[in-house]
Amino acid sequence: MVSICLVSYDASYTSTVRNLLVTLADRNFLDQAKQLFSSVYWNTGWQGDYMLLAHEVPAHELQWFREKGILTRDATPLFATAFESERLLYPVTVTSKLHVFSVDFKKWDSVIFVDADCIVRYPLDALTRTKRFSAARDWLGSASLEFQTKKPADMAGSEYSEKFSGYNLVATVFNTGLFAFNTSILDENTLPELESICRKYHNLGRFPEQLWMNLYFYKRWRELPLEYNLFASYLQKKRNVPKEDIDGVVLHFPRFGDEKGLRCWDKDNEFYEEWKGNLDRAELIDLKNIPKPNKRWPGARHLLSGIWKLRFALRKDYLGFYRNKLRLRTRLRGVLGAPVRVVHPV
Repeated sequence: MVSICLVSYDASYTSTVRNLLVTLADRNFLDQAKQLFSSVYWNTGWQGDYMLLAHEVPAHELQWFREKGILTRDATPLFATAFESERLLYPVTVTSKLHVFSVDFKKWDSVIFVDADCIVRYPLDALTRTKRFSAARDWLGSASLEFQTKKPADMAGSEYSEKFSGYNLVATVFNTGLFAFNTSILDENTLPELESICRKYHNLGRFPEQLWMNLYFYKRWRELPLEYNLFASYLQKKRNVPKEDIDGVVLHFPRFGDEKGLRCWDKDNEFYEEWKGNLDRAELIDLKNIPKPNKRWPGARHLLSGIWKLRFALRKDYLGFYRNKLRLRTRLRGVLGAPVRVVHPV
């Protein structure tokens, strides 16, 4: 059974700041969280609050964040029982990001969540103006709702079909590595409604919280431009884009299976020096003195050129994305639970 526990927090804390930036870490990811906050501090001119959702992190290991003025919240375990280990591609920790949908967060006007495996290069202020919920499309190879699901071997096709009645599995989905929302969407029912989805689909997701959030915000999200969630190592290693041509507001470094060298903290990663530099400068964070933000690209012409370079580099991925949609539409005329061959560009 799945049960959601509320984030513990200091109820006496009241913020005069309108916006909040959040990341999530367990005790094995604290350096990644420090780097993320450092990249935001040094590059963006962020004037809002910072918060770490701490998943089972001992209090003494959070002292560094508190001394820097970074808020911490104890994200107690979301689940009363663990999932079967073979059902999840990602650790249960990532599901704790759902805590940002607690009504407690209404003390801010907007919330921006960024995964700790990201580097932020440019200002995020535009995201604070979102009216509802915004996120970038998931990477093209997995950007359909059907790909977010995984039918258990012992589940009948009819049961699987019934689970997703009311959803178009061809629908495009967002990636939960970065998202922003206006807290006007939160009320006392938000977390219970998410919990209901978790209970129903707890064993059906390839990427657990990503499936649940896409079901919750089905047809209710606004798509952000690609540069807010750019899979940098994929572009560099899989699509041979030169490192100097890979630039975006947020560079994301998720893992792809067990492949090595894709995370920005891997010493053989092309972006390691940038990551390590941000981590080292975390010690100099002083939230009373905000540095000036990095300037964006030097002009519209450069920006447009960069966008088209990326689209050209990803031409096989776009082709696979639309071919998969056509295949799914064809298959959905039959039994929904029948296996589908997803096209992965090579």
